[in-house]
Amino acid sequence: MAAPRSVPGSPRARTAAAGTPSRAAGSPLSLHRLAARWAELAPTADAGLTARLATLLRRLATTLAAEPYWPMAARDIGADLLASGLCGLPGEVVDAAEEVLPASLRLLREQGPFVLGPGGADAGERLVAALDELVTGFTGALRDRAVAEQVEVVTTTLRAQAGVQRALALTESHYRAVYAEGAVGIGVVGLDGLVLEMNPALREMFGLRGPLDQPRPVTDFVHPDDLGSVVSGFRRLVHGTADVRRMELRFVRPDGLVLFTDVVASLVRDASGAATHLLAVIEDQSERTRLRLRLQRASYHDRLTQLPNRALSEQWVHRSFEPGGPEWVGICALDVDGLTRVNDGLGHQVGDQVLLAVAARLQMAAGEHLVTRTGGDEFAVLVADPEGLPAVCRIADHVLEAFATPFLVGGHTLSVTASVGVAASATATACPEELMRAADVALNWAKTHGGGRRVLFDPERDAGESARFALLNGMAGAIDREEFRLVHQPLVGLGADPRMRGAEALVRWDHPEQGLLGPGAFIELAERSGMIVPLGRWILRTACAQAAAWHRELGEDAPYVSVNVSPVQLVEPDWVGEVAAALAATGLPARLLQLEITEQAVLGDEGAALEALRALRAAGVRLALDDFGTGWSSLAWLRRLPVHALKIDGSFIDGLRHPDADPVDSAIVGSLIGMAHALGLEVTAEWVETGLQAERLAGLGCDVGQGRWFGDAGPAEWVPDLLRRSIAT
Repeated sequence: MAAPRSVPGSPRARTAAAGTPSRAAGSPLSLHRLAARWAELAPTADAGLTARLATLLRRLATTLAAEPYWPMAARDIGADLLASGLCGLPGEVVDAAEEVLPASLRLLREQGPFVLGPGGADAGERLVAALDELVTGFTGALRDRAVAEQVEVVTTTLRAQAGVQRALALTESHYRAVYAEGAVGIGVVGLDGLVLEMNPALREMFGLRGPLDQPRPVTDFVHPDDLGSVVSGFRRLVHGTADVRRMELRFVRPDGLVLFTDVVASLVRDASGAATHLLAVIEDQSERTRLRLRLQRASYHDRLTQLPNRALSEQWVHRSFEPGGPEWVGICALDVDGLTRVNDGLGHQVGDQVLLAVAARLQMAAGEHLVTRTGGDEFAVLVADPEGLPAVCRIADHVLEAFATPFLVGGHTLSVTASVGVAASATATACPEELMRAADVALNWAKTHGGGRRVLFDPERDAGESARFALLNGMAGAIDREEFRLVHQPLVGLGADPRMRGAEALVRWDHPEQGLLGPGAFIELAERSGMIVPLGRWILRTACAQAAAWHRELGEDAPYVSVNVSPVQLVEPDWVGEVAAALAATGLPARLLQLEITEQAVLGDEGAALEALRALRAAGVRLALDDFGTGWSSLAWLRRLPVHALKIDGSFIDGLRHPDADPVDSAIVGSLIGMAHALGLEVTAEWVETGLQAERLAGLGCDVGQGRWFGDAGPAEWVPDLLRRSIAT
C-alpha cells in the first residue's frame, strides 16, 4: 500500500492558486457594468437603481480590501441593499427576494473577483465571507422592517397598560381593542413564569383554539433548544436588571410546527413601581426566517443538482484545516468528459439530465463523503479519512467505475467519462489553498492525457511545470529587455575545399535568475504558447543584421547565416513578407540567408507552408531540410520540396566516431548522401565531434560538416576571423 503523501507548496504557489479566479463565467465586467447587470435582476424598472447598486459595490470593494479584514462590515451593505429597491416595493420584497437574492449572489461570486479588486491568497475566501454577511444583513434588515411595522401597536399596548393604572375608565376600551383586535401576538406572563393570558392573534399563531383554561408555564411553548435563552431573559427582567428585552425565539405548536419569532418582553410595574407581570409582544418571523434559510442554502448549493457548490466546498476545506479537524484531507476533483458534445448535439436540457445522473452516481460512489458541484461540468468529492492518500485513491477509482455504465437520458444512451485529479495532505503540514490547487493541477493533467482516468498530484512534476510557466511568463519581456542573444556555429566544407561556408545562428537566453539557457529550455514552451512568433521574428532580424555586417566586411567571401524556423512560424499569414522585410531592412543579399525547416513541418503539406517555401526559393533564399532521417519523407515527396540542402541528423553521424564503427552506420549515411546528391541537394552532417568522423564523411562525399570538431558556437564578431582562417588553411 502506498504511503500517504503530503502536498508541499510555497507562498508564491498559494498566492497563485487562491488569487486566480475562474473565468468560466465569461469576460470580466467594469464596476458600472456589473451594477447595471445587477439592476437587471430587479422585478421592476428603476432608473436610479444602477447608481445605488454601484455605490454598494464600491463599499463592498472597500470592505474586501480593508486591512485588517472585517467581513461583518458587509452586513450594513446588505441592510442598505434592502433599501435600494433591488427587490421591488415593500409589499413585494419577500416574494422577490427568493429569486433576486440568490441570482445576485451568483453574479457577485462570478464577477466579484475581477471587479471588486485586489486579488491575493485569501481573495476568494474574503468574498465568500463578505457575501455571507451581506445575506445576514439583508435578512436582518427585512426582519427589522417587519418589527418596525408593529412598533406602533406595541407602543400603544404598553401605554394602554400604564394608562389602566392612571385612568382606567378612559383607556380600558382602547387597550382591549388593541389587545383583542391587533395583528401582533400579545401574552401576559406572571412573575412566576406562568402564561396568564394570550390575545387572539397569539393563540392563532400558537395553534390554540380558545383562551387558556388555566395558566401554563411559558416553557410549555418554547422550543427545547431555546429554553436557556428564555430562562436567562426572564431572570434579567424579573430581577430588575432590564425592563425590556428583545429576543429571537422558537416556539413549538401542538401540531409540531416550529415558529421563528421576534419577542419584545417588557416588565410592567404598578403605580408604586413594583413589578406585577410581563407583557410579551411576539411577531411571527417564520416566513422571513425560512426565506433567509432558503437564501443561505441557495448561496451555498447548486440550483440544478442541489449539491453543495464551490463556495461551500472551499469553506469545508478551510474548516477541515482548523484546530480539531481531521488528520488527513483529500480531494477528487473531476471533470465530465464530453459534456460539451452532448450539449451541442442534443441540447442543454439533455446535458442537464446527464449532470443530474452524474450527481446521483457520484453520491453513491462517494458514500459518506461530501460531493459538490464546483462548476459547469466540474464536481469534487471531499474526503476526510485518517488513511490519507490511499483512501482518496479508492474513492477516485469508485468514481471512475461509476462512469463505466452508459447513461440512459431522454431516450439516448450516452457514454461519458470522467477526468479525476487526486490530491491529499496532512492538515498539520499543508494549507487549504495548497490542497485545492494540487487537486486542480492534477485534474488538468488528467484532461491533458485524454481523460477517462485519474492522475495523482506529483510535486516534482508540478515544480517543473511551475518553472516552465515562470520562464514563459518572462519570455515576452525578455525580448524587450534584450536578454536573448545569438551565437554562431560554423558550417565548414569537407574534402578538397575546407572553407567555412556559413554559420548557424543559435539562440541563448541570458536569464537574470537562471543564467545562460540553451534553446532546449525554452523553445518548446515558446512554440506551444505562440511566443515563438515574436521570438522568431527577433532571431531572424538579428541574424540578418549580423550576417549583413559580415558581408560588408568580407564582401563576396562572406558566409551565409542559417536560421532555424519553427513550424508555427512557417504557417504565419505574412511570414514570407517578414523574411523579405528583414532582408530589406538589413541589406543582406537573399543568397546569404539559409532557413532551416524540419521534415515534420512540411511533411504532406500542400498548403501555406509549401507555398511559402516556394516563394522564398524564388526570392533567392537558401532552404535546408533539418534533422533529415528522423521523419518519414518519401523520395517522391522529397523531390517536390524546394530545398537546397539536407542536414543529416546527428544520431546517424554519431556511429562514425569510433575506429571500429559498424559498417552498417557508414552504409546508411552513404545512402543518404547518395540519395541527396541524386536529387541535386547539398548535404550537411551534424554532430561532427572528431577528426575521424570528418574524414569518413568526406570519404562518403558529404559536402559540409558542423560540430565541435570545427568549433563551438561563438559570438557574431568571431565569424570573420573563422572564415579567414579557413581560407588560409
